[in-house]
Amino acid sequence: MDTTFWFELGGVVAGIGAGAISAVVFLMKKRKIKLLSPINLKMPESCNWDVHTQLHETLTELRVKTDCARAQIVQFHNGGEFLNGVSMKKQSLTHESLRKGVSSEREVKQDLMLSMCIDGLTLVLEDDAHIYMVSDLEDSWCKQFMENSNTVAFSFLPIRKNNQAIGYVMAQWCSMSKADGIDEEMSIEWMERSRKIIEVQLGHQLNKHR
Repeated sequence: MDTTFWFELGGVVAGIGAGAISAVVFLMKKRKIKLLSPINLKMPESCNWDVHTQLHETLTELRVKTDCARAQIVQFHNGGEFLNGVSMKKQSLTHESLRKGVSSEREVKQDLMLSMCIDGLTLVLEDDAHIYMVSDLEDSWCKQFMENSNTVAFSFLPIRKNNQAIGYVMAQWCSMSKADGIDEEMSIEWMERSRKIIEVQLGHQLNKHR
């Protein structure tokens, strides 16, 4: 395995907590519920709502322009340690835009160990947004996972911060008729455009935590 791959996966950072905590703060304020000490969420009052809104709008535009079923942002994060002390790395779905009637992957795409997804992550790090057909993949856990979500075709690109992969943006098509009608050139253009916008938006999110 290329050492660059392990370097990038070994240095991934957590970036998923803000959304969940922000929702708690918002609902508690709306219902006039006060936080009791010693609870301390340590979050600014803005809670990055603007960033999350912009990320969702970017995914929705990507979904509409490419006519895909799902557009997603998945981020890498730390997940504790194994008993031998080796750091455990995981990935989680943090943002998703869905076509009406398409099921969400938010429940099944949380805290997935990167070691289970090596074949898919290897494709991500190739940094090529062309269309992959799920049926063309070698049998693997990753292929089975996508088949269980009715994914027929997909495209993804790594999201980077300081030249380090911190996640990826993904488009999924969930019917053969849609997959057969993909304008691959336009899809690649929109994937690359969306990736650039997302990297800037996630950078703003990180800056708000400093």
